[in-house]
Amino acid sequence: MIKKIIGVSLMFTAHAASAQSLNSTQIAMYGVFDIGIGYSQHSLAEDPNYPIGMNPVATKFGVRDDTGMFNGGLSASRIGFRGSEDLGGGMRATFTLESGFNPYNGNLSNGPASLANNPAKAQTTVSADSSLAGQLFNREANVGLSTREGSLTIGRNYSFGFETIIANDPMEGSSTFSPFGYSGAYGSGGSTEDLRIDRSIKFKRSSNGFNFGALYKFGGQAGSGSAQSERQLNLGFESERFGIQGSYSAKRDAILSTNSNTPGALNITLADTTAYMLAGHYARDQWRIRAGYERIKFNNPSNPVLDAGISSVFGYPVGTISTSTYTFERRLDVYFAGLTYEVTPKYRVTGAAYDVRQNDFSNHSCSGGNSVTACSGANWYYSLLGDYKLSNRTRLYAGYMHNRVTGGFSSGFINSRNNFLGTGVRHTF
Repeated sequence: MIKKIIGVSLMFTAHAASAQSLNSTQIAMYGVFDIGIGYSQHSLAEDPNYPIGMNPVATKFGVRDDTGMFNGGLSASRIGFRGSEDLGGGMRATFTLESGFNPYNGNLSNGPASLANNPAKAQTTVSADSSLAGQLFNREANVGLSTREGSLTIGRNYSFGFETIIANDPMEGSSTFSPFGYSGAYGSGGSTEDLRIDRSIKFKRSSNGFNFGALYKFGGQAGSGSAQSERQLNLGFESERFGIQGSYSAKRDAILSTNSNTPGALNITLADTTAYMLAGHYARDQWRIRAGYERIKFNNPSNPVLDAGISSVFGYPVGTISTSTYTFERRLDVYFAGLTYEVTPKYRVTGAAYDVRQNDFSNHSCSGGNSVTACSGANWYYSLLGDYKLSNRTRLYAGYMHNRVTGGFSSGFINSRNNFLGTGVRHTF
C-alpha cells in the first residue's frame, strides 16, 4: 500500500508540473508527520495496525505498563493530494485524496485489522474500531464543484460532527490526550466507522460569518433504499474571536464492530443512531476557551432482517451479529470544556476536562449492585498539554491524560483507571 501511495505521489507531482503551464489546474501535496514516545500505566502490547500505536485510556485487559511510540499527539499523521481547476464564471472543480498512516512503522492505519488480530476473551494487543481500515485513501476521497454559492463534494467525506468537535475540542483532536481524537464515536454520532462517510454527497455554504451544511449517505444495500443511509445537518457562525457550531446526524443500521472469538473475524452490532451537538469557542488576548455538549442515542436497527445477512466488514468475515442490543434506548451525554493560554507567541498550555455519562438501558438488570455493560456509568478524562513552536511547520509537545471509568463503562475491567504521559514532535508539509 505504501508503494502505491508513493506511485500516486509521483504521478500527481508530474501531472502538476505539466498542468500548471497548460491551464489553471492547481495540485498540491501536503501532509502531517506526528510521532511521539509515551508511557501508559495499564496496557496491552502494541499492534502494527492500530492507528494510534499505544493505548492512552483505561482498557478491559490492560494489566501492565507500556513504553513505546504513538501517532498523533497533536494531530494524526497523514499524506494527501488536493487539486482544483478554474472552470470560469466563479466555478472550480476540486478533489481531495488523503491517507492516514502509522509513522512508527509506515503501515496504513487499520483499526478493524487490530480487532481481527485479537480474540474477544483473550486479547493480547491493543485494538479498536476505526473508519481507517487500510484503504489506500482511508481519510478522504472526493471530487466536487465549488462556486460563490457553496461547495458540493461527492465520495468519502468527513462527517459534520467530526468537523464541529475538532474545531472546538480544547486538545484539537489529539489522538492521545483527547477522547475525541482517540475515539471516532463522538465525532460520528456513535458509529466510529462513520467518522468518514462513504457514498456521500456533502454541501457547504458560508456567508457573512454564517455557515450551513447538509450531507446524505446512500446506503448501498440491495432491497432497501434506507438501510445504512445517513442524514446530517450543520449550522454555525464564526468571527475573529467567537464561534459556535451545531450539528445533527441520523444513521440507519449503523455498524459497530468489536473483537470476535472467531479467528480473523469481527463481531458487529447494528443500531439506528441519532446525535445532536452544540460547541463553541471564544478568544481574548492570550486566552481561548472551548466547550460543548453532545447527546448520542442508540436504538435497534430499522432493517434487522437485512442486517442479519451482512457477511463481511472491511473485508473481514463477520462472527456474530446483534440486532437487539438496544431494545431499551442507550443515551450518551458528553460534556467538555478547556482553556488554552499562550504564554509566549511560541509556547502555549492547554488544560481540558471531558465527562461522558451513560444511562441504564439494561431493563433493570443493574439492581442489587450488579454492573454490566448496559448499566449507567461515567467516563472521565482530564488532560494537560504544552507545545512549543520551533517554526511555522514544526512543534514539540508534551502532555498527560488521566482516564477513569465507572458503572457500565467499567464492566469486566481489570483496571478502571489509566494514566498516560507522552512527548513528541509534529511536522507539517
